[in-house]
Amino acid sequence: MSDNIIKFQKPKPPEQSRQVPSWLKRLLVVLAIMAAFAAAYIYFALTGTPAQAAGFQRCGAVKRDCVVDGDTLYVGADKVRVADIDTPEVSQPQCAEEKALGDRATARFVELVNGGPFEMQTWEGRDEDQYGRKLRVLIRDGRSLGDVLVEEGLARTWSGRREPWC
Repeated sequence: MSDNIIKFQKPKPPEQSRQVPSWLKRLLVVLAIMAAFAAAYIYFALTGTPAQAAGFQRCGAVKRDCVVDGDTLYVGADKVRVADIDTPEVSQPQCAEEKALGDRATARFVELVNGGPFEMQTWEGRDEDQYGRKLRVLIRDGRSLGDVLVEEGLARTWSGRREPWC
């Protein structure tokens, strides 16, 4: 009869599932979002078509192949200051007239850089300005794009120092 006896053991209680603390869930979500932004930034900073073939627009969140104002742009991820001109400020203008002229200069500059391939030449032996921007003269068909803005009254030839627009 002992062969027919089957011993039953008391079943073990199921292990209680561990709850993930809510702060840890929030941290993981934030890290995932940061990783997505980092991946997007790296993609846009390291890939893409050559700047000369890209469509330049006003700069937004991504600073790549875009125009900041009438004399500053990003070519690829490099910030470039057009060295042979000065245009009115749009971010911190001293008067309404400067802001209006700066906006017109910026819009025209977007048109000019989108008008076809251009070369960038260094400015009289200086590679960068005090803000780390590359100093370049933009040339298309042997002509400075800055000179076009000067002729149209949207810029002045760089004199070596800023001068007021108001």
